[in-house]
Amino acid sequence: MQPPSFADIVDPGRYAIAEAEELALRMMAEGQRIPERLALALQGEPPPDTGRAERMLELLPRIARPERLLPLLDRIMPSSSTRVRSKAWKLYAAASADLRWAMEQVEDADARVAANVVEALWRANPSNLLREIFLKAARQERNRVAGNGLVGLFVLNDPMAKEIIERIAQHDDSNFRATAAWVIGRVCWREGAVFLRDLGRDKTEKVRVHAERSMLRIRRRYPGAA
Repeated sequence: MQPPSFADIVDPGRYAIAEAEELALRMMAEGQRIPERLALALQGEPPPDTGRAERMLELLPRIARPERLLPLLDRIMPSSSTRVRSKAWKLYAAASADLRWAMEQVEDADARVAANVVEALWRANPSNLLREIFLKAARQERNRVAGNGLVGLFVLNDPMAKEIIERIAQHDDSNFRATAAWVIGRVCWREGAVFLRDLGRDKTEKVRVHAERSMLRIRRRYPGAA
């Protein structure tokens, strides 16, 4: 008898949800990236049929911790299916209701993990704890994490965002200067054009490229911007 496949566990007619969860966890223990496969399937166009989509969305929060779940849900939200988008938003709201777990994840040894968690929280409801998380990220000496934290602070309209971005725009590390240029364009901060003019003359090509792209984005948003 062949072991259950991915197709089996997402078929609601094959297994009850508790059985599907147990099988998914067993497959994960064997090295299969089941949460990522679920998210990838839900991103597909056309989306999975209603029964399988519901099973996938029910299974995801059962087998993925919040720090892993939120970035996956973020990928699913652009789905063309209203049902998928609606369920993904509900799961996101539930997973981000208590963000104490995220404070620890911001300092994960893997910068990609920390940065992805911070980016996923851009959609979270504003709160004092969310601000603390973004601020903690923005002050890190890891440019990708810091950049995502800065975007979060801009989303919250926090005054610290401008102070921090001014500092990293003059950072000795060109990766940070490039990040500053990227953030300004990402949030379309019109007043940030003054920094982009200097970054556009940076000695490092990567910094100049990001500055030029961000300036173009600002000019598109605000015709006539300097």
